[in-house]
Amino acid sequence: MQKLIAVVSIAATIGWAACQSETKPQGAGRGLIDSKTGAVVPTPADVLAVTKPLISGELFSNPDFSSTKLVYFDTAQHIQLLDTTGALFMKARITRNSETFTGYISKAIIPEQ
Repeated sequence: MQKLIAVVSIAATIGWAACQSETKPQGAGRGLIDSKTGAVVPTPADVLAVTKPLISGELFSNPDFSSTKLVYFDTAQHIQLLDTTGALFMKARITRNSETFTGYISKAIIPEQ
């Protein structure tokens, strides 16, 4: 019985090590599906995560609610999160009608990561 446990333990360790040695290039497997072509479009390297907001909102030019509003978005819009270190705002990128906007959104409308 002890030999069986030892063999199973060694096999599990080898299997775990084999899985850990597989490395993927940075950003591999990340991306969005293009709604027109169905192809996977890779996300840029500076993107930490891609998410959809919980409610509709606005992308601001600065991390301040009184700053200029760059674009409005709804719950179907994909948002690329670039920096999440701020207390109230996240730096984000939104692409709408083939135009890209970079600004700040409130952390309160983004699902927990």
